[in-house]
Amino acid sequence: MIEGSLSRRYAKAFFQLAQEEASEEAIGQELERFLAAYAVSALQTVLNNPTFGLDSRRKILLEVTKALSLSPVSIRFLAILLERDRLVYLPSIVDRYRSLLNLAKGRVEATAVGAAALDPTMIERLRKLLGGISGKEVVLHEQTDPSLIGGMRVSLEGKVYDGTVRTQLEKMKQRIAREY
Repeated sequence: MIEGSLSRRYAKAFFQLAQEEASEEAIGQELERFLAAYAVSALQTVLNNPTFGLDSRRKILLEVTKALSLSPVSIRFLAILLERDRLVYLPSIVDRYRSLLNLAKGRVEATAVGAAALDPTMIERLRKLLGGISGKEVVLHEQTDPSLIGGMRVSLEGKVYDGTVRTQLEKMKQRIAREY
């Protein structure tokens, strides 16, 4: 089965459960916390390894979820993913869940990539500016890429606004090449 459709189905079902509990935001944060622990530790290897018995993997999952103080709904959901060997799709499921949550809350995600880290006042100004463009609340993710030299590249709702020095130099190079 295609990862996208599988992730979409699981995320949609889990989001509906979270809505029934009236705690979409909190459950989304729980998923994010579990994914953070899952992605950077040996937990991923252990929970996805069929040589360990399902009961052993279930016990490990239960211990980790309790240590992270996850809700019973989240624990049951993760247990289902484990039993059906779907935990490998967790990053994609979390992304889909986040998209559903943002859609329900009237938010949109944007990414700002700069040569250096932005100061908090600049981030807030950029968030307000992008909110004016999109008409929605903006969840801004910041990244740095020193190869940009300067300026910033922002992606919002599938559009890329590129004001980086590297891109400007590349455009200048192309104009000069056309003229000669």
